[in-house]
Amino acid sequence: MHTFWKLVSWVLFSSVLLAAGGAAAHEDRSRAAPASTRAVPSASNTEKRAVPRASNTETRQHGPSAANSQFPSHVFQLAAHQPPGVQLGFHFGLLQPIVMQGLNVALDLRYKRLLLTYSHGHGLDATRFTSAREQEADMTLRMPWTTGGGIGAVLIDELWLLADLKVHRFEAAVGVEQSAYTTVTFGAELGWRYFLWRGLNIALVLRYWPNVYASSGKGVVLHDKQGQPFVHKPQEQGASGFFANVLVGWSFDL
Repeated sequence: MHTFWKLVSWVLFSSVLLAAGGAAAHEDRSRAAPASTRAVPSASNTEKRAVPRASNTETRQHGPSAANSQFPSHVFQLAAHQPPGVQLGFHFGLLQPIVMQGLNVALDLRYKRLLLTYSHGHGLDATRFTSAREQEADMTLRMPWTTGGGIGAVLIDELWLLADLKVHRFEAAVGVEQSAYTTVTFGAELGWRYFLWRGLNIALVLRYWPNVYASSGKGVVLHDKQGQPFVHKPQEQGASGFFANVLVGWSFDL
């Protein structure tokens, strides 16, 4: 009996050794399989990976350089946008025709970060900005022309800062009595331009144009309908020199 159990133990032990050896041999054969038997991607798959889609390689251009299909044509960036060469722009303000029943057109020239501007207004009505005493006297205040320019620089993206020098002509009248004078303003302009399509753009501006000179001195004397005199002081721009405007224009690279 003892010999029988020794024989059974030897057979089981031999079987375990054979099973372990076969598994190890099978694993070695799998590792040693030639590279030719492994899966090889098809040529079509390789080509698809090697050639990226055209849409991924396209770069969005900014402003006048953008493609016709790009809308909007503005590309935001922290650094100041600089045109590839000289850029010329034309624009007009919405405040003048809507609020003052006149027109203002402007031209700006940009090179790198440098910005030069010139603007001219015509046929503006400033009566609504007169004082209560002047309105009570039915005084009208016209601006037959306003002109001037500025110089500045682009700070970040399309945000600019300008120093402006402007000359404004005023005509104050009560009935047939009229007095004309000229003011000069020197101040600053902060603006930001956004491109909609190609060179078409809209800009928001905030200006501070205080009077630095008036040909009328401290004011002109006029008379109301009852013959009572009152003093019309040199008209300021906006509220104590502050006012905002919205500009619409077109820019193109030369």
